Amino acid sequence: MQPYRQHIIGLPLQRSLFGLTGRAATTIGLPGLSSELDFPARLDENGDLFLDRSQVAALTRALPSWFTPETLELMHMKHAAACDGLVEESENAVRVPASLDGAVSKLAENLANRMALVLAYGVLSKFVPDVLLRALADAGDDQPPPFPEKSAGAELMQDTFALYQACCALNYTPQRLQQEWPRVSSEVFQLVREFCHRQTGFGPLAWDSPGFEDPSYVVRLLHSAFDEVNAEQVRRRLSFTKRSAVARSTCEEPTKIAALRRVLGFWLDFLERETWYVRRAFYVGMIPLLQELAAGYRQKIPALQPADLLFLDIRELTTGIADPAVIHTRRQRYMTNTEYLSFRGVDPSRLTTMLGTL
Repeated sequence: MQPYRQHIIGLPLQRSLFGLTGRAATTIGLPGLSSELDFPARLDENGDLFLDRSQVAALTRALPSWFTPETLELMHMKHAAACDGLVEESENAVRVPASLDGAVSKLAENLANRMALVLAYGVLSKFVPDVLLRALADAGDDQPPPFPEKSAGAELMQDTFALYQACCALNYTPQRLQQEWPRVSSEVFQLVREFCHRQTGFGPLAWDSPGFEDPSYVVRLLHSAFDEVNAEQVRRRLSFTKRSAVARSTCEEPTKIAALRRVLGFWLDFLERETWYVRRAFYVGMIPLLQELAAGYRQKIPALQPADLLFLDIRELTTGIADPAVIHTRRQRYMTNTEYLSFRGVDPSRLTTMLGTL
């Protein structure tokens, strides 16, 4: 088979999470997904994503006859619970005392499982929304699709524009900000850092590729987006990012059309947030756990640094299996893949910047 997408992920730890998606998908409850072998996606060691078209077709055929108001509500509840659960697990990951025996490893395992579940939904998002949209048409619905009133991308753009305006108000144009960063005023420095904290999670799927958690990335973005632009024109364009509210069913009973629209609306919003959920979970939840685990590993491997743990798979990480020779071999293979590193914008210090040193 030809890859659906090539070289989407380079780090062994992140690749290993995709190995958990098949098992996670069996808990979603969709027809035709009763075993790991039914899951239509796999990721190889090169980071290439493959989709089995015959399995996608089988799932696509099975879903419409399964749709009832009750099963659609169950689908919505499980999907929302998976997303909310990942956010909650991410926020709670660093609140358990590291002194509790095995607590950090268990937290990392739990977080990885929740990330894998959302990744499974991400794979399903490649075709399930289309099935729902066709089911709506077949049921006689002639309303516009239930897009969110304001998309995640629009909200991000408006917050980015607000940051640009705040920096300009302090006499930091995008050009000056890029030239002087990080040696800027404390007020501007704090503005950028707070923005990064709010928007951590937006960025590429690959964790090692810089995104909105990285102040330097945000500063470059402000320069490319707003340097020498007409701020008033941008403001007017952003005023159109709020969609007109979609008409909702007035039926009191849970009709099939109303249920389909509710579920499809959530999937359409998820399409813009699926990467955000997992990327934010890594930066907010997993990185602090990796730093804690690295401190423990140092007792056995004194030269180990937190970034070395990115070259373990999740099973090795949570069971304490860390072979320095294996880490070295995997790191070398990663660092010599210059095509991937260049495409993803990964500079030589990127992994250390992400995880720090001990």
